[in-house]
Amino acid sequence: MDIIQKYEPPKEDIKLSLVYLAKPIYGGWVTFTVHLAKKFNYPLYKVSKRTEKKVRSFGYGVDYQNICIDELVKIPNLLVTAVDKHYWDILPLLPKDTRIVIHDPTELKTSSKNPNPLVQDTCCLLNFKVYTIRETVQKYLTENFKIPSEFKLHPFNRYPCDIEGCNFHAVTISRVDFDKNTDIILKANQHIQDNKKKVQIFGAENRLYVHHKLGELNFYDFWKGKFEKEYPLKYQDKDILKNTQFVVDMSTIKNDGGGSQYTFLEAIYQGCILILHRDWIKQGSIFKEGVNCLGADTPEELAKHLESTIDIKPILKESLKLLKPHLEVKW
Repeated sequence: MDIIQKYEPPKEDIKLSLVYLAKPIYGGWVTFTVHLAKKFNYPLYKVSKRTEKKVRSFGYGVDYQNICIDELVKIPNLLVTAVDKHYWDILPLLPKDTRIVIHDPTELKTSSKNPNPLVQDTCCLLNFKVYTIRETVQKYLTENFKIPSEFKLHPFNRYPCDIEGCNFHAVTISRVDFDKNTDIILKANQHIQDNKKKVQIFGAENRLYVHHKLGELNFYDFWKGKFEKEYPLKYQDKDILKNTQFVVDMSTIKNDGGGSQYTFLEAIYQGCILILHRDWIKQGSIFKEGVNCLGADTPEELAKHLESTIDIKPILKESLKLLKPHLEVKW
C-alpha cells in the first residue's frame, strides 16, 4: 500500500524543542531541521560548553541557540533532528522521553572498536521515541536491531519563488559525494552534444571523491560551487530551479531508497522533472518511472533522457501529487 495512504496525522499537538547533534552544515540533515523548525516555529538548540543568550544563524532563515547539556535536559519535548559520532557521548544524558530521527542506515553502522551507542552497548534507541522518514529505514531498524520506530513523512515548508530564474535545462543540487554518484552525471555530459543540455552541478563537494572519481571527467567545467543556505536556491542572484526542466539525482544508499529526499521535494515544488537512479526507485512504491519521474542507471540512458523531446507535462502533474502529504504532515 502506498505510504501516503497509510499516513495518519497525530491526535495531539506538542510543542517540540529541536536539537541538532551533528557536524555537517550542508545536506539532508540540515534541510530537514530547517523545514521542521520553520514550518512549526520550533526552537532549535546545539550543545556547547556554555549557554549563550544570543542566537546564531543555522541557515535558510533559521536561528539556533547554543546551550549546555545541564540546561538542555531540563527542556521538555526534545527532538534530536540528527546525530553523528561526535555527539554520541551526549545521548545517554538525554531524558528517556527524548524523540530522535534516524535518516538512513549509515547512521546505524556498528563497530567492535568504536561501538555505536544508538544500536550497541547502551542501545540508546531503545530508550527514545524513534522516527524514521523512509519506510526502508524503518524496516532496516526492525529487521536488524529489533528497534521499533514510527514512520513520518519529511515536512516541507513553502518558500517564495519570486526572483528571476537561471533557466537551466538540467541541474543536480545534491552534495557531490560517493553515494550521490556524480560520476554518472559527468559521464552522461560527455554523451550530450548540445552544451545547453548538459547537467550543471551545484552543492558541497567531498574533495576525496572529486579527486579519486571525478578528476578525468571535467568536473570543474560543470560545478558551480555551493549555493548559499537560503530559499530559493540561488546562483548569481538567480533562482537555480526556476524554469529549469530537469533535476537529476543519482543517489543510492545501501538498504535505503524508495522514499523522498529534500532535493526531490524542492524539484517538484518548483516544477522540475526528476530523473532518479533506478535502484532508488525500485526500493519503494512512491516513485514510478515514466509516471511521476524518469529513471536511469547508466550515463548513456541519462543522456538520452536529457536530449529527448518527450512531453513532460503529464509526469510533472503526477509528481505534484507527491508533495501534498509533505505539506500537510504534522510533527
